[in-house]
Amino acid sequence: MRKNNYIAAIDIGTSKICTLIGQVKEYDDGENLKKELEIIGYGLAGSSGIKRGVIVDMNAAVNDIKKSVRDAEISAGYEIESVYINISGRHIQSINAKGSVNISGKNHRINPDDIDRAVTNGSEIMLSGDREKLHVLPQEYVVDDQEEIENPIGMIGSILELYLLIITVSKASIANLLSCLKSAGLNVNKVVLSHIASGDAVLTKSEKDLGVGLIDIGKGTTDFAVFEKKAMVYSGSIGVGGFNFTNDLAIGIRTPYEQAEKIKRKYGCGIDPDLQNQNIEISSINGRKRRVISATLLSEILRPRAEEIFEIIKDKVSRQGLMEKINSGWVITGGSAVLKGLREIADEVFEAPVRIAEPIGVGGLIDKVNTPDFATAIGLLKYGFRDMEEGGGTTLKSRNVILRAVDFIKDIFGS
Repeated sequence: MRKNNYIAAIDIGTSKICTLIGQVKEYDDGENLKKELEIIGYGLAGSSGIKRGVIVDMNAAVNDIKKSVRDAEISAGYEIESVYINISGRHIQSINAKGSVNISGKNHRINPDDIDRAVTNGSEIMLSGDREKLHVLPQEYVVDDQEEIENPIGMIGSILELYLLIITVSKASIANLLSCLKSAGLNVNKVVLSHIASGDAVLTKSEKDLGVGLIDIGKGTTDFAVFEKKAMVYSGSIGVGGFNFTNDLAIGIRTPYEQAEKIKRKYGCGIDPDLQNQNIEISSINGRKRRVISATLLSEILRPRAEEIFEIIKDKVSRQGLMEKINSGWVITGGSAVLKGLREIADEVFEAPVRIAEPIGVGGLIDKVNTPDFATAIGLLKYGFRDMEEGGGTTLKSRNVILRAVDFIKDIFGS
C-alpha cells in the first residue's frame, strides 16, 4: 500500500498527548471513486511537560510524546516518521491584512499566480523579532470593487484585492515545540493552529458558511474562533480551562484535587434540578473525617467560572464587531466540554444556540476517540488529508508489531 496513504497527527495538550494514525481508503460509490479517512491506530500519554500550551519541561514532554507515538505505532502496526502537530496558547496572535495587485496578461483573466502575488503583497507585514507567521489565511476576494468573491480564478478584472488573516506565534514557543519532536525522532510536516484543527473536526460546512463561534475548552487554556463565509476570521486564547474548574472546587469544598476532579466529572456544574436536594459525601484534606455538602454548592462555585470564560470570549468577539456574524450559534468542544451544565450556562451568556460537539467525518476506530477531547487530534488528521491531496503526506513504515512491543520493553527495562 502506498506510503502516502497514511497520515499521523499528534495533539500536544496540557492534559494529554494524543497520537492518531489515519489511512486514506478509496471506494467506489457506484458513480465516482471517493476517498475516506479511517483511524487505524491511536496512542495516549499523560502530559507532564506542557502548561497552558507552552512547554515547561522539555525532557518530560519528549518522553510523553514518545510513549504516545509508541502506543499508536503498536496499535496500527506502522512506524511513524513525520507528523502534523498543533500549537495553541496565549502567545498566538491574529492580524487582519489586505493585499492588492494589478491583473495583467491576455484579457486580464485572473490565474493562481495573481492570487499568490496578492497573498505575498498582503502578508508583507513587519513583525517584532520574537514572532513569526504560522498561517496566512485568505478570507475574501474583491475584483474591481465586486465583493464577496470566493474563488476569483478565471474571472476578468483589472485589480484583485484579497483580505487575509495572518496568524503569528512566539518564535521561542514554536522552536521548543519543534525541538521536542526532533528529540522524539520525528519530522514535522506542518504545525497547525489548534483552532483550525478543532474547527475541521467538529464544524459543518454550513456552520462555517453562515457564521459560527467555536470554543475549545482544554485543561490549561480555552481556545476560541469565529468562522464566516467558510473562513476563520478571528481567533484567540485565554489561560483558563478545565484545571481552573477543578481547582476552584478543591478550594471551595476543601477536598483533595483528585476528589474534586471526580466530583466535577460526576455532577458537573450542579445546575441540574434533580440535584437541588441531593447531598454529596466528600473526602477532607489530610485524611480528616468525611463530610457531606449540598449539590447546590457546586453551582455556587463552578457556575461563576463558566460564566467568566464565556463572558471573556463574548467581550473579545464583540470588540471585533463579530457577534452579529455568528448566525449558526456556538459550538463547544475540548476535554472539558462534557462538563454537565456547561451548555446551558453558555446558552444564557451568548443568548444563542449552543451545542456540544464530537468529531465528524472520519471512520475506523472512531468508537475509541469519538469524544470532544479528541477533536484537535482528529482535526489534524483531516488537515493532513487535505494537505496530502495537495501533494503533502506523512511517511510511515510497515513494521512487525511484536518488534515494536520489544522496543517498548527495552526502553523501560534497558537492553
